[in-house]
Amino acid sequence: MRFHYLLALLLTVTMPPHAHAAAQLHIGNTGEPQTLDPHRYNLRLEETLLNDLFMGLTTFSARGEIVPGAAQSWDTSDDGLTWQFYLRPDLAWSDGAPLTAHDFVYAYRRLQAPETAASLAYFMYMLKNAAAINRGEMPVTELGVSAVDDHTLVLTLERPYPYLLERLLYPTAYPVPKHVIERHGDAWVKPANWVSNGAYTLTEWQPQAHVEFRVNPHFVSEPAIDTVRYHAVATEQSAYNRYRSGELHAISAFPIGELDKVRAGTPDALRLSGLLSMMYLVFNTGHRPLDDVRVREALALAIDQRVLTDKVLRSGYTPAFSFTPTLLDAYEGVPQPHTMTPMPERLTKARALLQAAGINADNPLELTLRHVTGSEQKKVNLAITGMWRRIGVRTELHQSELRNHFGDLRQGDFEVAWAGWVGENNAEHYLGLLQSETGDVNYGRFSSAEYDALMAEAQRTADANARNALLQEAEAVAASLYPVVPLYSTAVRRLVHPDLQGWHDNPRDVHQVRYLSWPDPPQDP
Repeated sequence: MRFHYLLALLLTVTMPPHAHAAAQLHIGNTGEPQTLDPHRYNLRLEETLLNDLFMGLTTFSARGEIVPGAAQSWDTSDDGLTWQFYLRPDLAWSDGAPLTAHDFVYAYRRLQAPETAASLAYFMYMLKNAAAINRGEMPVTELGVSAVDDHTLVLTLERPYPYLLERLLYPTAYPVPKHVIERHGDAWVKPANWVSNGAYTLTEWQPQAHVEFRVNPHFVSEPAIDTVRYHAVATEQSAYNRYRSGELHAISAFPIGELDKVRAGTPDALRLSGLLSMMYLVFNTGHRPLDDVRVREALALAIDQRVLTDKVLRSGYTPAFSFTPTLLDAYEGVPQPHTMTPMPERLTKARALLQAAGINADNPLELTLRHVTGSEQKKVNLAITGMWRRIGVRTELHQSELRNHFGDLRQGDFEVAWAGWVGENNAEHYLGLLQSETGDVNYGRFSSAEYDALMAEAQRTADANARNALLQEAEAVAASLYPVVPLYSTAVRRLVHPDLQGWHDNPRDVHQVRYLSWPDPPQDP
């Protein structure tokens, strides 16, 4: 019996799923999108979908590099404050209507309009007057964006922003169809009303099941995949099971416990690579006693990141000691002050800090740690609760689905919680999360006048080296105040059908379907 069971298990692991048809693709996404409005999205899983549905001024290459998108070229003024983009002459919406520079003007104004309530509006605060407009202090017509003609767009910046071409990759900088939104209002995102400018259009949305895209006939090139379905998978185990059964051609993650079997059975399907990312714990600084920096520091001192990555996870993740990822180019992160202190000394100091804050055996610290549902998260959280137990802290775990978890964080409804940030190859992308002006994406409502002043000075500085030096000063201030505890940078652990062509691993982990194809004719294993 044991032999037959092991043989059956080996076969299920080593047999890759079939390509159902040459022009169809089924991908596992990490959950259910809350919205497909580019100005109201907040989750990475939504960003993945929006990358296929829209195209901004710049876009991704198949290898995750920045390349021209809706703009075929651009000029920049010597002071870095004026950017002029020259649009492709063949741009159109998926309903055939022409797409012009005026659509970008409308979109950027809509993003900053207070009534849009875009949580990521701050992504484009480098535009002149954007922050004031978003606060309701100025009309949207004062935004630093204008159309010279149908094919020429001018962006005027509040301050130099050398990462602009990278920031334009995000859905917050995508055009949206004014003519459709004015007709249908918020219902424009329904499949029956949908219009976009990317390689695909939305044709079906089955909640908690899948969203389906089909080729946009008016896109600037013709993708090889006609139809793609992104399936919502709640857990890594579910994704893994559906990949093995042939339901899915690619999944974003699978249980770490299956890694050895995958390596032995389907090595051609395995994709492992580092990711520009940061996983961290965030403290609600408006919640007592977490408003006391001594308490936050004590909790940080007790956490051993190397134990989490090397002994608990064992999945190729890199321990993090600064809030900025180690994969960043031309920037060295500033670690939290205790990083090089031996653990026995850290625990002694942590207990003393709690004692000084009035926390002791008679008045113990009891916390709720919120996290996203998942077996990997559970293991790490149990380790963290054990680390905190050594300094007398009692911890209750609270798990929820991804969308509910981050909804609670944006509302400030937590004490300590998991969070993560993925994407850009610059330190400001991460450090900006701790600025007061960031709003509800600054989940812990951290506020430091010194930090804000240094970040503002950095954002006014055009020279890249001087800018990074100021960002390091700001990061040192934040590190000393412990608004967060960096834990680790993740690694991509995917399964991708070996026959699927055009899939290239990259530090951003972006894989637009328009670059993918099946062999012709499709090859069944």
